[in-house]
Amino acid sequence: MTPADRRRRAALLARADGLAADLDHWLGLTADAAAPFPHHHTQVRALDAALRPLLARVRDGEPRRSDVELSLIQEVWCRLRDALAQRWDASTAPFLALADDFAWSCYLPALTAARSVAAADPPAAEPPLVHLTRHAVPFALPRPAADGRPAKVGQLQRALPVPLVGLPFAQSRHLPEAVLTAHEVGHCVLDAFGLADELGDLLRRTTAGATWWTDRLHEVFADLWGTLCAGSGFAFILADFVALTPGGPPSDRYPVPKVRVALVADTLAEAGHEDAAAELRALWNGQVAASDAAPDVLRPTVRTLLTTPLDGLGGSTLLGLFPVVPDALLRATADALLRRAPLPPGAAAGAGLLVPAAALAFHADPDRYTTVVTTLTERVHDRAAAHRERGVRGSDGPVPAEAPEARGARAAACLTDLLDAW
Repeated sequence: MTPADRRRRAALLARADGLAADLDHWLGLTADAAAPFPHHHTQVRALDAALRPLLARVRDGEPRRSDVELSLIQEVWCRLRDALAQRWDASTAPFLALADDFAWSCYLPALTAARSVAAADPPAAEPPLVHLTRHAVPFALPRPAADGRPAKVGQLQRALPVPLVGLPFAQSRHLPEAVLTAHEVGHCVLDAFGLADELGDLLRRTTAGATWWTDRLHEVFADLWGTLCAGSGFAFILADFVALTPGGPPSDRYPVPKVRVALVADTLAEAGHEDAAAELRALWNGQVAASDAAPDVLRPTVRTLLTTPLDGLGGSTLLGLFPVVPDALLRATADALLRRAPLPPGAAAGAGLLVPAAALAFHADPDRYTTVVTTLTERVHDRAAAHRERGVRGSDGPVPAEAPEARGARAAACLTDLLDAW
């Protein structure tokens, strides 16, 4: 080995050791209740177990190939690290803690149901990690990426045990739109629990015009999931959001805006919120299926999607995963937030209710919301923090779980297979 080869080898090992040291750093930051970020410690442990074997592979590999692989590993880890590091910023940390809590409340019903299945491959367990981005709209990873290096990084990202949900930075200053996180968690649920194939087969067996539905399944499912998670708080904010592009969706994967609103209204109705569904339809003047590409009748298929037992969820239906929270309770909570009054009896103070209630408060009276926004936001953050549970991110979580190291080890095997294939 020449001196130059030895230098290159030493530099490669130093970089691998540096990345390993950073993993150790974040394990320490999330290690226990006394650490800065205890709610994320099983997420970091799972990521560590996924990535550390790849660093051993880099150390033992041929230098040129190992250098390329290390750069890919670094890029994947830095995406997660950057998301975690946003918790250091005091101006965004309360919002991100609330958004993580809300994402967890949206993810837990699917995880609980999936855990009831005795499967050879246990389901993904870590909830999505929320972070703020420069993008104008929320998005979820894993998602398919472009060709070339971005595609490779995207494939590696998809194999990790912790998905990412990105929210526009500006939403951290406007709490009502945080409710759209429920849609993005729906994408993560569809991916983590392998529901796309099962639901696609269901649609092909039962639905006229099934191709329309299967082509848009990911976005349809995410809208239905968001509605089940957050009720009319999600529905009215989504309606305002899609009204910004009334001429059509951003791609063929989405139903046109009026059809998205119709699907959400039908979901509200199927969940027992007929009055809220009627109010939403009236908002759009009843013109809810004005598209040549849309099926003539939506609700029967919505009912099929919501009420068919799914193997990936242990035989549960989508509708059966969520307790019925009366729309009147959500509205009363929203009204109490606007009036700075005590929350109504029976109102759980967690993010799963408070975020949709804040959204509905804004929808109901945006002018009054603006006058109380500072105190309302602080109240929501404080109440959610007081009732925060560690969930799957802690050893005292409500869902029995395998060790995060086991989930990370399975991810490491997938990552290794991808690197071998390249």
